[in-house]
Amino acid sequence: MLLPVHLRPRRICMVHKLKVFLTRIQTKLLLSFLILIMIPILIAVMLYYESSNRLLMAEVHQSSAEMLAKLADRVNTTAERMYQASHLMINDPEMIEFLQLPDKSWLVEYDTFQKYKTFSKKMINIRDFLLETEAYVAVFDFRGHLTSTWTIQQSNQIYEQMQLEPWFEATKAMQGVPLWNIFGEQDMGIVQGSQAETYLTMTRLVAGSTGKGYGIVLIAVPISSMLPEMIAELPSEKAAGSKLFLVRDQDLLLGDEMAYGALDQRFLINEQHINQLGWSLIEATPSNLFSEKLQSLRNQSMFWLVLLLMCCCLVFIMIMLRIMKRLKMLHSSMSKVGSGNFTPIPIGAGDDELVLLSRKFNDMVSNLSVLVRNVAEEQKKKEEAKFQALQAQVKPHFLFNTLTSIKWSAKLSGAEHVSEMITSLGKLLSYSMKNDKEQALLSEEIDFLRSYVSLQNIRFNNSVRLKADLPSELLAVPILKFTLQPIVENSIIHGRSDPLLISIHGSIKDGMVTISIRDNGGGSIGSDDDTDENRAEHHASITVSKFSGIGLNNIHERIKLHFGEAYGLTVRNIMNEGFEVTLQLPLREGER
Repeated sequence: MLLPVHLRPRRICMVHKLKVFLTRIQTKLLLSFLILIMIPILIAVMLYYESSNRLLMAEVHQSSAEMLAKLADRVNTTAERMYQASHLMINDPEMIEFLQLPDKSWLVEYDTFQKYKTFSKKMINIRDFLLETEAYVAVFDFRGHLTSTWTIQQSNQIYEQMQLEPWFEATKAMQGVPLWNIFGEQDMGIVQGSQAETYLTMTRLVAGSTGKGYGIVLIAVPISSMLPEMIAELPSEKAAGSKLFLVRDQDLLLGDEMAYGALDQRFLINEQHINQLGWSLIEATPSNLFSEKLQSLRNQSMFWLVLLLMCCCLVFIMIMLRIMKRLKMLHSSMSKVGSGNFTPIPIGAGDDELVLLSRKFNDMVSNLSVLVRNVAEEQKKKEEAKFQALQAQVKPHFLFNTLTSIKWSAKLSGAEHVSEMITSLGKLLSYSMKNDKEQALLSEEIDFLRSYVSLQNIRFNNSVRLKADLPSELLAVPILKFTLQPIVENSIIHGRSDPLLISIHGSIKDGMVTISIRDNGGGSIGSDDDTDENRAEHHASITVSKFSGIGLNNIHERIKLHFGEAYGLTVRNIMNEGFEVTLQLPLREGER
């Protein structure tokens, strides 16, 4: 959707401000602190608590499984003892003999009464030795009597009631195989307290050798003696804590029916099989029972952690603002330096990087101020020298123009030798006035030497001969101006031969230009000695020419300064022959 025209400048301004804000160094530092420190710490804490929650759930699940295994083993052990007790009773000959006696014969016959007492005593002994004292043992004989280890009122009515129960007929049909059930106190006519008790019961058929049944043995053990956890749970704990269920083929035998029907993924469920009964003992623990406590602890820890990180962030911002204040001061001073204000910035106490940077900046400003003053002074001197050079050019030009006029006057008068002298002198002046270039071609330098030797021959009566044997490619090589003239001048002044022959040779090899100037003067510069030391090659200082004002040593220094330490002059005295100067220069074709 396009914005109205009057709102577009405002949006552009906001985008620009946001861009400026994001590009500031304090914003980058703060974002770096948040992204690289705060957020990773929070994520690490959350992952730690998440892993702790999973670990806790695993530990709770394992602990519950171990506890449930102990409970199931306890029930299984009790069931095995009940089975052993019933096995003793249904296989006892005396008990089977008693059940075969005529009905109520123990009321009239003493021997039969003794058998009845023995029968009752065995039931009690089996209960006391094989079972717990809380256990109950009873025999329903098919003569219509109920004999038990506990006192029962209206036993006949209880017997008739039990005959109507499904388990009674089911036990007959199982032919001695144990039948396990869960009974309540009222189901067995046991009323011992206000709180109802639940019992694990086993019933078995008592049959003779012929297979005829004579009665049913019932053994009952209180659930509270095997699984006190199921009985001791309060209603509030049943709603919120772990729950136990006794199940047979997915049918609930004992436990909270509503809670059993509501079992789903919100519960940690452990199941243990009871081998003797063929039932299963199930424990269900709500997943949030421990995770809620851990969640509460995590929330508290996250709150204090965030509060601590916020305090650290505030301290970080304060430190960053102090640093940025000093950086802004340094930036402002840099801007002033750019406008020509070389005032140093104030330096705070300490030896941190910003203080060192401020000191270095002040040193730089101080040095820059000195350099600016020096440059200004040098510029002023250059302007003065340029003005003086312009003034100095007036005299050579006037002299050159005057010599030209004299040359033509001499030529018109027939004095050709005078005209030639003036022509040579004019060439020297013309070459000297070309001061805008530091270098000249070797061919131009040779022409200058020929004009110079021509003038010197006037003085020395044509006794100086100049011979230049140079290849054509070498003539196009640029060299420093006035490099060869002082060498030739020294040969003319210090040479002792008549005629004096000055020869110039040169070559180019491996990027090196070599020019050799040799005379037949027969002696060294400034000395008549012809020793081995004078014949050795050296770079010692050369006597300054009294005419040129530029010595060979100055030429040597000029070459080194311009081309490097590897180049320069080499001088050599040759016994009974003369003096030789060799120049070594780098090959830089086309450089003018």
